[in-house]
Amino acid sequence: MRRIALYSCFLGGIIVLISISLLWCVHVVSDAFDANGSAGWLTLTGVLFVAFGVVYLLGYELCGYLQVCKVDRLEIAMQGDDIHLLRKRARHWLGEVHDHETVEDVNSKLQMEFSSIDSKVDKIIATEAAIVGAVVGLSPWPLIDSGIVAWRQVRLIKRIAFEYGLRPATAGTLRLIRQIAVAVVFADASEHAAQWLSSKVPSIGGLLPAAGQAVAVGVLTARVGLACKKVCNPMKGKTHSRTFFPFFKTVPFFRIFGVNKLPTR
Repeated sequence: MRRIALYSCFLGGIIVLISISLLWCVHVVSDAFDANGSAGWLTLTGVLFVAFGVVYLLGYELCGYLQVCKVDRLEIAMQGDDIHLLRKRARHWLGEVHDHETVEDVNSKLQMEFSSIDSKVDKIIATEAAIVGAVVGLSPWPLIDSGIVAWRQVRLIKRIAFEYGLRPATAGTLRLIRQIAVAVVFADASEHAAQWLSSKVPSIGGLLPAAGQAVAVGVLTARVGLACKKVCNPMKGKTHSRTFFPFFKTVPFFRIFGVNKLPTR
């Protein structure tokens, strides 16, 4: 009930703002026509252009948000027996779905499709984690590092969503970030990495501790990527390893520090 009240207040506030904006536009256009006909038409043209841009942006954001919601809807359809619903929701990823195909056939095709995407996304996550870790390890400015890490991680989220056939826009990206935060905020992988490296790596002029910090940030970036991968993949029963260090085993920079030996719970 409290949530409904909050939604009602939010929707009412938007309606009031739209009404005030419309009244202001009508007043401005009316004053412009009263002053001069040419000025009135120019003002009306400008208002219409602004209105068109706002409507287009709102429609674009709504479409992006609904595309992100398609993942949850497809996951629900894959768990049921309604073949017509499954065909309808699977067309976004599979294109044409034949009428003679059963639920098992469509699920099998979806599994093959998402398995192919998973392999591409794994490489993207490993590359991005290595890049972020290298930047943090080489940069002497912590504040700049934070901005770069945040930008690269948001970019990683949008890139993974793009690989899974989603165009999230701003609203959809915020939804993905909210879902990913639930998985990442409570993850202790980066904390494990930092503690382990601080106990295993001695200090030599501050160089090796910086490398340890780079590994920890790289691990956190990989965690963000894997969480986004899980959110964007609707496959039922898809599990990810508790540890995600295999991504780094192919990266020499991280293998030097024995990332594959990091402790887990």
